Amino acid sequence: MRSIYVDWFDENIERDWDFIGAAIMYHRESLRLERCPHGNRNLGCCQECECFPDERRSANMPMMNFAYPLEFEPSEDIIYRVCNETNCTVVRQLSSDIYFLALTGGGMDLSQDVALAYIIADGCIEWDMLENIYISGAFSVSEENYQLILRELKRQLVISIGNQTAKLKEVIRRLKN
Repeated sequence: MRSIYVDWFDENIERDWDFIGAAIMYHRESLRLERCPHGNRNLGCCQECECFPDERRSANMPMMNFAYPLEFEPSEDIIYRVCNETNCTVVRQLSSDIYFLALTGGGMDLSQDVALAYIIADGCIEWDMLENIYISGAFSVSEENYQLILRELKRQLVISIGNQTAKLKEVIRRLKN
């Protein structure tokens, strides 16, 4: 799996990383709180609305020390979907201006979440990750998203097998010469 190591707990981490997913989730939750009909806008949260901007920010900060590069700059709506539908967030490395997925949880195999986040953000699963996705059942995603992941895995594996078969034939041909 193509990823880089990042110490998210380094005291200087914000010098080179923008926590875009956490900021978007905080902003959207803050807008919801501004419309709070219970008069709790000034409290910073509302129990009745179940609106907690600070918790949404902290829940969407990277936790595991890996970052998975994205091919494209994701829109705000895609970042929201990644944060809302997976155990991942989106961050941007300032020095390279590259966007990455990062896990917001740990302790179990979250390969399905990373695969789903890639499907949402890039339209396909990172090629280097195909063999590492847990497929024995819906482990950390819904059954519907598990089926989506399996369909995308099948599509990409068929392409990969075709490419590898063609390459193998070429290698065999060259060995004969």
